[in-house]
Amino acid sequence: MTKQIKKLSTKEIEKSMRKVSDWTANAKQTELQQTFYFPSFLAGLAFVAKIAVHAEVSQHHPVIELSYEKVKVKLATHDCKGLTINDFKLAERIDGILQ
Repeated sequence: MTKQIKKLSTKEIEKSMRKVSDWTANAKQTELQQTFYFPSFLAGLAFVAKIAVHAEVSQHHPVIELSYEKVKVKLATHDCKGLTINDFKLAERIDGILQ
């Protein structure tokens, strides 16, 4: 990302968490994560491919762990050592894939 994004305050994070209620933030509020479950490996892989499209468009790339029926997604903005609006926007887009 070329534009510097500001780290969200604790209050801003708490407000943003209401929009992505199935996601959890770590204790330091530097990372969002959620684990998704699928009926097969291929279903999980298809989900990962859809996430990749959104990540490329937004130029904000998550850490993704894919196992047989599980996809774990972690979002963080490492440049500012905290959560930003970009993390929450991508979390919302990922949630939208499943709807």
